Amino acid sequence: MKKELYVRQICLFFIAFLPVTKIFIMPSIISQVANEDLWISVLINVILDLFVLVAILNTCRKTNKTYIQLLEDVFGKTIAKIIMFLYVLYFLLKCFISINEQKTYVQLTLYETMPSVFYFLPFFIVCIFLCNKKMNVLGRLADVSWLLTTVGFVLLLSLSFSNVQFTKLLPVGANGGLNILHGYYRANTWFGDCVYLLFFMGKFNTDKKNNVKIILSYLGACLLVVIFAIFFFCIFTSIAGRQRFALTDISKYTTVINNVGRFDYIGIFCILFSTVVSVILPPFFACYLLRKIFNSKNTWVVSSIVTGIIFIVVILLTQYYSSIENFIFNYCNTYFILMAFVLPILTPLLLKKGEKYELKEN
Repeated sequence: MKKELYVRQICLFFIAFLPVTKIFIMPSIISQVANEDLWISVLINVILDLFVLVAILNTCRKTNKTYIQLLEDVFGKTIAKIIMFLYVLYFLLKCFISINEQKTYVQLTLYETMPSVFYFLPFFIVCIFLCNKKMNVLGRLADVSWLLTTVGFVLLLSLSFSNVQFTKLLPVGANGGLNILHGYYRANTWFGDCVYLLFFMGKFNTDKKNNVKIILSYLGACLLVVIFAIFFFCIFTSIAGRQRFALTDISKYTTVINNVGRFDYIGIFCILFSTVVSVILPPFFACYLLRKIFNSKNTWVVSSIVTGIIFIVVILLTQYYSSIENFIFNYCNTYFILMAFVLPILTPLLLKKGEKYELKEN
């Protein structure tokens, strides 16, 4: 039976879309609490997500069922729908920070004068369009976007290398364990990408060899994020927490740019292309789950409703952005940890319980 996605596309999915949302305001946010140890806070998130990835891949290797089918086998359709709705809420909360930071970035860095409130409207049109598509469209986008992401990172890191002072990372752990954990907790908003693999279950063929490929792709994508965070702090050191947009700031003081012009914008625009898709992933999966919950075949209605909710929060409630951001950072990260770490890492238990259930039925 032909699957919707190839293993190659799963690998490229992580490379293309995992790093790009973590290099705008996340380094600045973590620097405010962890300072030079921000890379450790990032690394903690990476390791925890790796456990999730391994758990899901081991489950995929042992069953052809989707995650929703496993939930229905163990808990029944009603509980399965409740869990799916909790994930819908998780995806809607998760997308707010990423989408809003893209809106603010475009507004403050790509326009010379303040644009109208609807300058970001094309994004929502693209969001409705993508959320209406099947899951294999993500694989096709990953086939293209991974190269843009890689080129963007290589260019920006190469341009900024001459300004990096690696000694500023020393001494390691100087800020104490509590500040490092606080940095991990605040960064959790941008991580949890392995949760997407839950809903890829049953849609690609895999084995031990392919699992290793996916894990290596994930680690490669995370390595880009860790290196970027290190470069960011080693360039700005004590003022890193005040540099709002790391993507633009990290390379703008390079000698080449001063002599030639903003050559780094080539890399920035490459990354922005991949970022458009990356920030649409949470709404995409929210729409996917809502269609499953309500057994709806009218994809346009579901995608329009979800995108409309995001539009109201991001555009029409923009004056309350700081309050909503603080609410998510201070109160929602525990919920994010539950949905993106605790529940996914328990996926293999669903398989064992599902097998016992099937034996009893037989």
